[in-house]
Amino acid sequence: MTYFDNLAFTFLAAGITLIGAAGYLSRLSNQYRTTLAALLKSINPRLDPLQLPAAAWPALSQGGIAQLTCTGKWFGQPINVVLGSPTQHKPHTLNFLIEVEDDIHLEFRLYTKSSRGEAKLFAEHLCDVFQLQMEAAVQVKMSALAAAMSEQARLTLYLQHDLRNLAQWVTWLADDFPSNQNDAKLLNAAKRIAVSVPHASARAKRILAATRRVKPKHLQQMIGLANVMRQTAELAGIPIQLSGDACVYLRLDLLERALDNLFTNVAPLLRAQPDVSLPISITQEQHCAIARIVMPQLAETPILLPEKLFEPFSSGRVGGLGLGLYQARKSLHEAEGDLTAAPCAQGIEYTLTLPVPDDYA
Repeated sequence: MTYFDNLAFTFLAAGITLIGAAGYLSRLSNQYRTTLAALLKSINPRLDPLQLPAAAWPALSQGGIAQLTCTGKWFGQPINVVLGSPTQHKPHTLNFLIEVEDDIHLEFRLYTKSSRGEAKLFAEHLCDVFQLQMEAAVQVKMSALAAAMSEQARLTLYLQHDLRNLAQWVTWLADDFPSNQNDAKLLNAAKRIAVSVPHASARAKRILAATRRVKPKHLQQMIGLANVMRQTAELAGIPIQLSGDACVYLRLDLLERALDNLFTNVAPLLRAQPDVSLPISITQEQHCAIARIVMPQLAETPILLPEKLFEPFSSGRVGGLGLGLYQARKSLHEAEGDLTAAPCAQGIEYTLTLPVPDDYA
């Protein structure tokens, strides 16, 4: 065979190789376009950010992702999502973090099926698109929350006059009602209300001071936790079973605001069922005080997933905004404490972690 014959065979082999490579890349490119279109189609404005990984997983799996994991916190509640399974060989890992103040902290890890070549490159591009989807969904969630808070502040300005009138009425009631307990028909109701009147009067005076633009001094102070728990429950009109006590060091208004939001969620239902009470246990630990409140799962109470408890607008309660638990957790964070929740046999157990004075730590 001559030199030119060998050269012809070489060019032929090279041409066949190039045609095969071009065909492979064309198929891979078509698959990538199809997969990317499926991933983009999975974007649904109605989907919650926590639902996006499962919705996007079929497209990600088809595009070269062997496993997706998501761990972290969603409005204080733990998140642990695992989709797919790792490959036998050492995979290439794609990581990204989504974090918003102390509300959201999500760590994503995506493991590719291939650690080299075009398959790895395409998988990385899909991961970038998925990351943008998650970031956009979280941004929409937080924007809605910011808008709601802004609207709530705007409405407060219009309601200040009504609040002042209401506060004056509560003050008058606190002064006049105890003297009217001789009426036998109202005696039992009067005794129940009389317990809450002093606390309502104190709150009313604070509202009046706020509407007169007298800024109250909110300083950290030493507080008996059991006493504040009892007063807040009495103001809400709900019975409690209280055990233990602890001395905490924080702003009283932040603690009361957190407890108000916790008790308000169940107060109407518990007042209708006087035989049901809230078990509350308080323990003093080395560096903090722990208060555990067991909220019963009543038939009228909506059932929420544990990770959705502190998410704003997740109430499910008729007429509820879904901001009470969110604001309760925010208040305790501002007081350098924390609020968490976990399902239990009786319903949901809320755990308040509160700072203690240095002398007691």
